[in-house]
Amino acid sequence: MLEQGLPLDKTPFDLGEVSYHSGWTFHRAGANKTAQPRQVMTIIYLDASARIVKPKNKHQEADWKAWLGGAPIGSVPGEELSPTLYQG
Repeated sequence: MLEQGLPLDKTPFDLGEVSYHSGWTFHRAGANKTAQPRQVMTIIYLDASARIVKPKNKHQEADWKAWLGGAPIGSVPGEELSPTLYQG
């Protein structure tokens, strides 16, 4: 993103450090050079009125199947991997 004048931070993380950022933040990690899988945890908040829409490409279709269990289009997300945590 340097060509667009955006700042670039290459500061490495220390063991145990975490990153909290918006999903729209450009980010990446270098190659995992260990035999252990890299552990991640992602939290995405949805409005109570959110509904599942038809996937527009193969990547969205893969996410729909993996994270929403292929739940019906138009339904409320709420599978085991996408639970409702709070409803006011």
